[in-house]
Amino acid sequence: MKVSQYNYFKPWDDCHYLAYNARSGGVALMTRDNYNLYLDLRDKIEAGQSDNFSPAEAELIEKLQYGSFVFPGQHDEIEELHFNHNMARYDKTILNLSFAPTMACNMACTYCYEGIKKGRMSPEVIEHIVNFVRERAPGTKELDIAWFGGEPLLAMEIIEKLTDSFLDLQKQFKFSYTAMIITNGYLLNRENVDRLSDLKVQAAQVTLDGPARMHNKKRPLMNGAGSFERIIENIKYAVEKMRISIRVNIDKSFSPEIMAEMLQELDRAGLRDKVGINFGHLEALTSTCSNIAESCYNIAEFSKAEVAYYNLFLQSGFMIGKLPLPSQITCISQSVNAFLIDPEGRMFKCFAKLGDPSKAMGYIGDKIEYNNENFTGLFRFDPFLDEDCRRCNILPVCLGGCPEKRTNPDFGKEECCVSWKHNLEPMLEIIAHSRQQQNADAERS
Repeated sequence: MKVSQYNYFKPWDDCHYLAYNARSGGVALMTRDNYNLYLDLRDKIEAGQSDNFSPAEAELIEKLQYGSFVFPGQHDEIEELHFNHNMARYDKTILNLSFAPTMACNMACTYCYEGIKKGRMSPEVIEHIVNFVRERAPGTKELDIAWFGGEPLLAMEIIEKLTDSFLDLQKQFKFSYTAMIITNGYLLNRENVDRLSDLKVQAAQVTLDGPARMHNKKRPLMNGAGSFERIIENIKYAVEKMRISIRVNIDKSFSPEIMAEMLQELDRAGLRDKVGINFGHLEALTSTCSNIAESCYNIAEFSKAEVAYYNLFLQSGFMIGKLPLPSQITCISQSVNAFLIDPEGRMFKCFAKLGDPSKAMGYIGDKIEYNNENFTGLFRFDPFLDEDCRRCNILPVCLGGCPEKRTNPDFGKEECCVSWKHNLEPMLEIIAHSRQQQNADAERS
């Protein structure tokens, strides 16, 4: 046997320890007696005495193996992770496509990196996209689609046209199909929700930047009017048809008081148990959004803010969906079979590059050039070749963080890591308390 380098244990109360393993994502409560037994096990394993376990130790070993806290000695954790990472990188059975049918938007968000754009996908681009998917359909087991913009619901007929073609191909080639949409929510009305549901869109991400008084300043409509109230009404219907995730883009203008105010508004709308909430880290990744740089948190500051706000969720009875889960790749730029396509048919590997034609890796109607610097520049980073990453105890969760930051000289190495690097301990405690709270609520009901 071997002991995982991705184990984490922390005293929970007088009788338990909180146990977590980053390779499996397993979180459990361990009795103090079992924790002391684990320490004895660890010492025996490290001393090469794996054949000398007591019956109690052998029983505990079975449970520890289930969560990958210990594993068979012939395995090499890092090499296994690296192999699976490479398998995911080069897997062409999963085709991941994100489309912006238009870059036009009905809002004028203060931090938007895209700038003011117009235009819609032409029939020619739509035809090239369908041909692109058709050519790859025989070897595809899973087609994952994301709609974004701009505001994609401004081009609903394009979403319908492309989806109809994708679903026809699905029937012919028998691959699985998933779809989600990233929308500002203003046009996510009953009619569009019903249409999206018919088009197999199972989930939507909607941004709310604080309570109504703050959101309406940060995310006004193009005519300056507020958008919060309409979005809330739309979400109230949408949650009956699809999973809704609310994204809150965090910067230094937020405070616990402001976040609590937003939670109260969501609670009054009857959404407390019906939506997930996650935080976006506002960063000045491009020159377009450089005007917001002074109001942005660095990663350590953002991580601290996350803890404060998730504590509010816990106290207010909201669901906490953020989990330190392992992944094989963390970004589409690490996959050879994932692309972003803009309305002109240009293909990109990073959302931050959209809007800059010089950062495209090609055109949807042309042969893919994998040697294009706009592909290789992001794809080449391999966290398993970085000594700091190899030593990191959350490598399976982080996988080196954002490849775009890795190529940006304005970001130091520490800034490339994910927030778990800074807040794993307090966040695990919050998550565990949340699970206990949910179990107690389920028992009462």
